[in-house]
Amino acid sequence: MSTYGSRGRDGPRIVLTQTGEYALRAVAYIARHADEGPVLARNIASEADVPHEYLQKMLTELVRKRVLTSTRGIGGGFRLGRRAELVRLVDVIAPFDDVMQRSQCPFGNPNCGERNPCPVHERWSRVVEAYKSFLETTTVADLVTGKNGARR
Repeated sequence: MSTYGSRGRDGPRIVLTQTGEYALRAVAYIARHADEGPVLARNIASEADVPHEYLQKMLTELVRKRVLTSTRGIGGGFRLGRRAELVRLVDVIAPFDDVMQRSQCPFGNPNCGERNPCPVHERWSRVVEAYKSFLETTTVADLVTGKNGARR
């Protein structure tokens, strides 16, 4: 069984795409195993509950964006491209989801915006800004360490 459990199609996905969630799972797994050396994609796929072929494409993109590094051959695998404290959640998600630019009304009002706000636009905008701030200020290290710095 996966460390993460699975969520059905009808599980809530308010602000993260499935790919963004998969990317966070994979990078968190790599960070938790950083002391063990490079991590194999098949281990990430199994433990993070991410389809292997889909994961390979995501990992390749994260290497291209320098979030990760990879080494081929025996003893190879994936590592963080820099210390977990320096990898922000937005760095992991941005290659797959333009969450920082998302401005569409989540309540289905195609005309909603600053000039024509829906009835909850102002309140929802505060939620969006708080979420963006969270992604900008939360690191991969925050995902894998507890308040006292102990690994989870």
